[in-house]
Amino acid sequence: MNTNIKFEGVEILSKGDYKKLPQCFNPGREKYIRKTDASMVYPLGRHAIDDIEQKAGAVIPVRGCVLYDTERINKYLDSFRLEAM
Repeated sequence: MNTNIKFEGVEILSKGDYKKLPQCFNPGREKYIRKTDASMVYPLGRHAIDDIEQKAGAVIPVRGCVLYDTERINKYLDSFRLEAM
């Protein structure tokens, strides 16, 4: 058995620098995402995302944190889909 296994970045984790690591999420699976993560999931600007969330009724405020319902956003965006030619 090999006992000299080395993982890069384990030293950082063991020192407690968790805030430097990005929050892991799968937008295809997550029903709710944070407002700050919306720009990583949807290829739009911050103000465009805020406008879409309001119109879709996808904003969920929870104790000072704003969550977006991805199912409502996706249904709203799909309503603008053009038919195939």
